[in-house]
Amino acid sequence: MQDRRRQLGSRIRQLRLERHFTQSRLAELAETDQAHLARVERGERWPSVPLLFRLADGLEVDVARLFRREGDVEDLRADVLLALRDTNAEQQALASEMLRILRSSWRLGHSSAPDDEDEGP
Repeated sequence: MQDRRRQLGSRIRQLRLERHFTQSRLAELAETDQAHLARVERGERWPSVPLLFRLADGLEVDVARLFRREGDVEDLRADVLLALRDTNAEQQALASEMLRILRSSWRLGHSSAPDDEDEGP
């Protein structure tokens, strides 16, 4: 059980550091005190359910992300959805086009552009 507490605390800390938040800043956003957050991050205390939701809100992630392992594809999906959340139609179209180009380049074996060797200057 203690290992799970440590894993959760480590994940919260990782997400906090990715956002360049201090413990004090995240504690403020989550409406808790820095000392309690420090104990949660070290795996010494379980956060309450309401605190978990406030931490997730402060970190701008879904609460489920606090429990997933690093590198989970769901993390990538969540990041994309978060990035697109407040975009307009033009920005969404641009993001869609960027993803289409990315998928196309992967299909071509990661080449960045078609071969232009036969064309002269």
